[in-house]
Amino acid sequence: MLSTSIQRVPTVLAACVALLGGASTVSASVISPTPTLPVLGVPYASATGVGCFPAAGVCVVPGTLTMTSLISSIFDSTGQDIKTTASYASTLTTLGGVPLGPVNLLGTLEEEILGRTSSTQLGIWGTELLALWLSGPVLGHTLTLTLDPAHASTGQSSIEALGAGVGGNDGFRIDSFFDVFVELTLDTTPQLMTTRGPLQLSVIPEPSTWLLLLTGFVGLGFGWQQRQQAAWQIKRSQDRML
Repeated sequence: MLSTSIQRVPTVLAACVALLGGASTVSASVISPTPTLPVLGVPYASATGVGCFPAAGVCVVPGTLTMTSLISSIFDSTGQDIKTTASYASTLTTLGGVPLGPVNLLGTLEEEILGRTSSTQLGIWGTELLALWLSGPVLGHTLTLTLDPAHASTGQSSIEALGAGVGGNDGFRIDSFFDVFVELTLDTTPQLMTTRGPLQLSVIPEPSTWLLLLTGFVGLGFGWQQRQQAAWQIKRSQDRML
């Protein structure tokens, strides 16, 4: 019975990790020492590629969007207006999925955190991407990624303090995602263009965040194992007394 109980612990841990993995594409978190938006240097990932060009026989598969440096952050009557430099990293493939090479697009983006009034405010806010312009070389041409003007690209951001009190003694948990409608253009002759959306871009948890989560689950599993061992020892002692 003891060996069976011990063998079940990895299964419990695996189930917990799988549950987190399944949820991370919807609402992932990063831990920050300050309640600062935007989250710089942390990639947003999507499970969906930004589009294909059947006439050229190529696709841009799922990649990551990263806000790399702050250009401006202004609080006004509508909320926090943020402009940053940004990059998009992906892979160019054939229509059949054979990799052809990397895609690295650079440019800028602008987002609005609706209703956020200060850089220290905590809460949950609706967000909107107001502008996105990224470009880079692909197969001797220029690939440009912009917002599809026919649809609004909206999302949500939230910040909560961790630890005792509202001061965030243990840092702050920041969740953020966008549902983005994009327009992809390749400057061939004639020009090729495709649209795609909504692509849900969710912030990817930092390795330290996953380490904390896994450490917690390992602790739970170890405690569960010890309780099983103690129960087995008690039962064994009772059986010997009979």
